[in-house]
Amino acid sequence: MDALLHSGAFALTTILLAALIASLFIFSSHFQRQLDAESTVPGCRRFGLVGKSNMSDQYSPEHNGENFTSSAACKIKALFIYPIKSCKPVEIEHDDVILTGLRYDRQFCFAQLKTEEAEKDEGDLSVSTKWVHNWKFITQRNVPRLSQVDVKVWVPDPSSPSYSPEAEWVKSKGCVVCSFAFTPEWSWNLDGLKTAFSLLKTKIAQRDIRAEPRLTFKLPIAPDEKRSQNYNREVMKIWKCSPTAINITSEIPTDTLAKLKYFLGVSNPLALFMADPENHRQVFRNAPTVEEAGYQPGVGFADAYPLSIMGVASVQKVSKTIKNLPTPHLDALRFRANIYLTNIPPFAEDDWKIIRSGNLDYHVSCRTTRCDLPNVDPATGIKDRAEPYKTLKQTRGNIDKGAGAHPVLGMQMVPLLKDAKGSEEIRVGAEMKVVKTGEHYYIKLFQD
Repeated sequence: MDALLHSGAFALTTILLAALIASLFIFSSHFQRQLDAESTVPGCRRFGLVGKSNMSDQYSPEHNGENFTSSAACKIKALFIYPIKSCKPVEIEHDDVILTGLRYDRQFCFAQLKTEEAEKDEGDLSVSTKWVHNWKFITQRNVPRLSQVDVKVWVPDPSSPSYSPEAEWVKSKGCVVCSFAFTPEWSWNLDGLKTAFSLLKTKIAQRDIRAEPRLTFKLPIAPDEKRSQNYNREVMKIWKCSPTAINITSEIPTDTLAKLKYFLGVSNPLALFMADPENHRQVFRNAPTVEEAGYQPGVGFADAYPLSIMGVASVQKVSKTIKNLPTPHLDALRFRANIYLTNIPPFAEDDWKIIRSGNLDYHVSCRTTRCDLPNVDPATGIKDRAEPYKTLKQTRGNIDKGAGAHPVLGMQMVPLLKDAKGSEEIRVGAEMKVVKTGEHYYIKLFQD
């Protein structure tokens, strides 16, 4: 009898366990469908690569350049845009190259309101100090958690069943969807139980115990006149420039903005700016002149030049010299290049002057000087105190006489378009041909 009871109890337990697993699976599938539905934008399609990254094999010996032969063609391995400066990248298969670089690249930027001492006019000997309030750009250099703000680009798609010329985001020529993880505090009341349910829903839907709920907001790519009435044009300082940019902070719900400040760990007022499409920051220094390019080079919120390139072999070479990096390999994505190249030896790009892909030539303007931003691990948002900047300074400092002891890795470029409104396509897998080589002498943005 005992054996029979034991057998029956075991069978009942098995049935209940199977039912629980089945319920959780159905629950997970239901909420995954719900999350998928919530993540779509009516009338639009997601722009960019969905699925396996072209950089997934970046650590392979195949890309270290050690077995390079001159007959091998340099290839574009991967392309990336960074719609919001210093936030997560969007990997793409192809894009249009325009005056400011890749379309959608670095067209938005976060800024903090800073109180600074006003500069006195020449000859002003007064003792009193005046203070001014300025919007000043922020990056992973001082706010590493920007690297954990996820970004997706959605563009109008006439083939979409939900497409309509009057759809909100179709009228804005698409949108940038931003999200960040945020788990609110909860207690044993109705709101607390809702929070606990939201947590459970997220973890089951994503099948990850570490998953957190995410807050989302959308930004228009090209707001129409009616929408633009809610914005202000204000001065936003970025390095030595003080361009007039478009303050679009009103697109972020007030409560979401407060939680974003908490997530990023900033205390000063936070704003989000969009580059003024009619007022690009002009690029000089090592860039080609108007006579050379046919137009005045410009950028949105890129640090200095419209495009950046890097050989995967160059990063692998640097990686081998780092002794105290927490990860086994140095991820090339730490360097936030637009174009990653393969089938070239390490540092081959150092002496390029003109290169060509498809129908477009690129002016390779100068080497990229490096700060400690690559110390931020893009996977975690954690910034290492020393590496890879310490090793870069030892191994890649004093490479360029103009840069002096500042380490250099990768190159900065200007597209040589037919005119300021022109565009050409660039695509993963295409060849990149070296047209001209020569010496580089970096012209500094700041004097030591």
